[in-house]
Amino acid sequence: MVERNLPKVDVAGSSPVIRSKGSLRRAFFIIDEFEVLHMKYTYIPRGVCSRMIELEIEDDVIKSCRFLGGCNGNLQGIGRLVQGMEVDEAIERLEGIDCAGRGTSCPDQLAHALRAAQES
Repeated sequence: MVERNLPKVDVAGSSPVIRSKGSLRRAFFIIDEFEVLHMKYTYIPRGVCSRMIELEIEDDVIKSCRFLGGCNGNLQGIGRLVQGMEVDEAIERLEGIDCAGRGTSCPDQLAHALRAAQES
């Protein structure tokens, strides 16, 4: 098993960085014999208290979700609730949730992160 960086990636230091809409996203695939086995993804949310979302996705299923910053207990709960859920189902459930009139929320930003991961 080898790690390979995503194509079309700007390298900032030693981390692969994808720049899109002002957010930084880091991703890499773990590949075995030309088959993607596991994807790790880091997303920088916008307009919310959390500072980073770390995802692990395998076969279109969320294996882990961790938030850095924000409402610690609530975000741990969201991370555990989406664990084992298919990516499309999580996006459908979380997209559009608003926090205090911000137009977005940590769950909504998680949906954005999942959609960006799908498009990678």
